[in-house]
Amino acid sequence: MISAQDHELFRRLVDGAERFVLTTHIQPDGDALGSEYGLASYLAQRGKQVRIVNRDPTPESLCFIGADGPPAEVYDSAVHDSAFLTQDLVVLLDNSVPDRLGRMAPVMGRVAARTLCIDHHPAREMPWAHVILDQASCATAMMVYRLAREAGWIPDRGAAEAIYVGLATDTGFFRFNSSGPEAYEVAAELVRLGADPARVYAAIYERNSLAFTRLMGHALADVRVDGGAVASVVLTREMIEKVEGADVDTSEITTALLAMAGIKLALLFRELDRGQVKVSLRSKDTLDVHRLAGEFGGGGHRNASGIVTAGTLEDVVRRVVQRATALAAAGG
Repeated sequence: MISAQDHELFRRLVDGAERFVLTTHIQPDGDALGSEYGLASYLAQRGKQVRIVNRDPTPESLCFIGADGPPAEVYDSAVHDSAFLTQDLVVLLDNSVPDRLGRMAPVMGRVAARTLCIDHHPAREMPWAHVILDQASCATAMMVYRLAREAGWIPDRGAAEAIYVGLATDTGFFRFNSSGPEAYEVAAELVRLGADPARVYAAIYERNSLAFTRLMGHALADVRVDGGAVASVVLTREMIEKVEGADVDTSEITTALLAMAGIKLALLFRELDRGQVKVSLRSKDTLDVHRLAGEFGGGGHRNASGIVTAGTLEDVVRRVVQRATALAAAGG
């Protein structure tokens, strides 16, 4: 729950600054971008100067968010370090740890004393001077909405839709356990303010590319089940290159795995370059994949987490599946 002290801190920091840089974690998702554009809209209504700078470009499926707001710039140290160093306040959204900033970590370390972190993930060591953390919140966008609304903000249609994107995507369109009554109450408010659920869903999930569809076919053709409860699929670089799917977001393949009867935990292994492997983890009910991801240097949420780790594909698959099977057998 966001405390009265958090609301007061937010108002004080916003009132005391004129120039802002907003940023988030590597490979920004719907919650990260929805939070950024929602907060940018509030700050712009207050007459503030706002820039959004992210390490990675916005995924194509999310480019419709914030069409009326500042563009999300892709970080270039030669261009953007001066912006970070000269702004009054940097706001880090949907992320609280430096290791999820990638090549932005050095400059963010230099401005930690002028950084406000707003996040709902379980926290590790945080160097930021100001932190508003609410692990009970289903999305960072929900936190931004609550903070700004308490400060008097009435979002326009575009901002309401940006916040809705964050809320809906981080709750799996309200099918995850994190979707408590507050999520539905806020969603209803956002729809009244102009958010269009059908448009949002279609824009994100009903525009699969041919490459994604072919990757989905390859993945599901070779699905592996361990312990009767853990389903996993592997995408090799060769497979990805064959269907020209280098830039495809494949994490939603896990949804099909979790739809299988008896499956409690789904794993998607994707071979990256430079000897790294990305693992997407999804689970049902109280099975905690965040704890599992943490064992391999990853993180996220109880039912949805991720890992990027060094190693051969075969070794990473073996180690993660082994631990996932033990976790599922123990019941979480």
